[in-house]
Amino acid sequence: MRRTAETILLAVALLASAPASAQAAEETRATLESLRPTGPVTLTADSAEWIEGGEMQYLGNVTLRSDTLTLRGDRMTVTQPDEGQFQAQVVGSPAQLDHAGTPGAQGAAAQAVSARATRIDYDSRAGVVRLSGNARLQRGSDEVSGEQIEYIVSERRVRAAGGTGSQVRIVIQPQARSPRTDTGTGPAP
Repeated sequence: MRRTAETILLAVALLASAPASAQAAEETRATLESLRPTGPVTLTADSAEWIEGGEMQYLGNVTLRSDTLTLRGDRMTVTQPDEGQFQAQVVGSPAQLDHAGTPGAQGAAAQAVSARATRIDYDSRAGVVRLSGNARLQRGSDEVSGEQIEYIVSERRVRAAGGTGSQVRIVIQPQARSPRTDTGTGPAP
């Protein structure tokens, strides 16, 4: 009898968690869609070449700009694997990324992200930015540096790795304290 009750409880728990998992997956997809560029993506450079097969190469003062994301560098290769989506590889001294904060959001989503590295790879389908070579990412006043940094755009999640003989460095700035009124009667609560 006890075994049957445990089995029923387990089944109820699994059924209760299934819709939540599906709902969480749908919310993640919706967030990713909301962070993808909605307007035109504009590329500018000193020179450009469009190669058969949907590959484009840009040289000199290269900028890729959408409504929320800007990539800059010395050289960029862009491919369009799917309708409206793209992959960009940016090389520079350094290559740079700027991602606007989400208006009306709280916490990390409200903060703009800027990054630089020797190379930046961005895949708009997956919403992932990979920074490599002396990489540095700043979100608000917090900073991460290392040889490799991965930035998951939809979650504003950052993963970092050091290179051979180097470590990841993370600097987190504490939030400003709210002023307290000092009555002079002892330590503050």
